[in-house]
Amino acid sequence: MIATAALWSVPLSGQALAHARLVEATPEINSTIAASPTEIQLRFSESIEARFSDIDLSGPDGAKITTDIAVHDKDMVAPVSRPLAPGVYQVDWHVLSADGHKVKGNFKFEVRP
Repeated sequence: MIATAALWSVPLSGQALAHARLVEATPEINSTIAASPTEIQLRFSESIEARFSDIDLSGPDGAKITTDIAVHDKDMVAPVSRPLAPGVYQVDWHVLSADGHKVKGNFKFEVRP
């Protein structure tokens, strides 16, 4: 009985770890950059669904900066709609991975003059 339970748990543990995770971001997570970025780029560990994925960019005052996104396979790109003034910005993202798992996260970067 215990051996059977152990055999069933192996495939389930692999599935639990299968959802998309953020593997690369530009600007880099917690980085300080010298110039305003022209876009936010996120790369995930697996394909994501465009209809259920998004990026929200907030400025130093907490105001949202409108961005559109484009998704291609594992990559999500959001052009920055205007030059960013010096300050700390937050990127909030959420995705639906191709396997159906919802994942979200956030990070900050700083623009210095």
